[in-house]
Amino acid sequence: MDNQMILSIGTKTVNNPQKYSVALENIKINTNQTTGRNEEEASWRLHIRDVKESDRGCYMCQVNTTPMLNQVGCVDVLVRPDILTTGTSNSDVIVKEGENATLECKATGRPEPTVSWRKEKNMILKRDHRDQLAPVRDLVGERLELIKVDRKQMGAYLCIATNYVPPGVSKRVYLQVHFSPTAKVKNQLVGAPLGTNVSLSCEIESFPPTINLWKRGEELVSISSGERFESHEWPHPNEEWKTTIELRIKQLQKEDLEEYRCIAKSSMGEAESTLRLYEIEGVTQSTRATSVSWKKLNRVRGNYLTTPKQGYIRPNVLIEQKTTSAFIPEKRKFISTTTSTTVDPRVPLTKDQNAFKHNEIFDVSHGSNIFLNYNIIVSSSAELKLYNVLQRTSFTSFSS
Repeated sequence: MDNQMILSIGTKTVNNPQKYSVALENIKINTNQTTGRNEEEASWRLHIRDVKESDRGCYMCQVNTTPMLNQVGCVDVLVRPDILTTGTSNSDVIVKEGENATLECKATGRPEPTVSWRKEKNMILKRDHRDQLAPVRDLVGERLELIKVDRKQMGAYLCIATNYVPPGVSKRVYLQVHFSPTAKVKNQLVGAPLGTNVSLSCEIESFPPTINLWKRGEELVSISSGERFESHEWPHPNEEWKTTIELRIKQLQKEDLEEYRCIAKSSMGEAESTLRLYEIEGVTQSTRATSVSWKKLNRVRGNYLTTPKQGYIRPNVLIEQKTTSAFIPEKRKFISTTTSTTVDPRVPLTKDQNAFKHNEIFDVSHGSNIFLNYNIIVSSSAELKLYNVLQRTSFTSFSS
């Protein structure tokens, strides 16, 4: 209507017949009761094919009578959202850690679309009033501003435009946070016996990704030397700036006992971390074992007196002195016996058939007490672990 362009006359289309057409519908002949003349009633419809945004506007139907009659109808064309190239961030945005970053997204559509931001993985981290990173599910607005960017904020962000005209549209913007590499080993001392396999692990944090290598002393470790060395890398599944590297050594040899360095290099710098590999003496089997254990003594109200849990005595224990005391109700006194045993290093205390010797087996009547006391004489460098040094049955008192 703004252009005042004639589209049709009657049912004949004057302008762009492929797009516009006019139809005469619902024709009715009615008799006017006042004049007695027949009057024609009909509906004139304008059809617009392949509606575009340029077809938005008002259209007038005009009837050339005296006086002239007309009726105006307006068309509003809804347009699904679209993200513009101009005014929108590139697919990759690169900043250094600690700098500010702004992600932008411009969208068009009718009605005007709403633009929101989400992170492809996890939630958006944004600094709060305490300058701490706080998780946010989504943010609304064409601009996403990140203050003092941290490496944890790195990743893919989605700009989503919707205006209730399906489908919505989105664009992926990847935020790269560049920072200098760091290297860290979990254990600075790693021990293993000769002839065994050992793994050395190192955690690298860097972006862009680093070139990683291992050095033994000042010599670069060759992973193809005799096929005894293998190097592996595992990127973190959620935090792309983290990588774990591992050096596996097969059949550890004497010359492998050295200082190792994991080194990470990138365009942002270089980092390394050191660990030392040392030999652990192999464990030898004992030829003689001295065991201390108890068998079932007597059943007291459905319960058994059983041995304590296994204990292990480490080397340098010289003498184990054991005193056994029993209270005999008939004689109304304690009877004590003492035995001494040399303890063999690294020998577990286990049950066997020779647990009690030298008056260690005695009758226990109901209401009696049994006290088992261990007195251990050890050197200053020895270490001893004992469990349950006291076993007691139920006690029933009686008068003399």
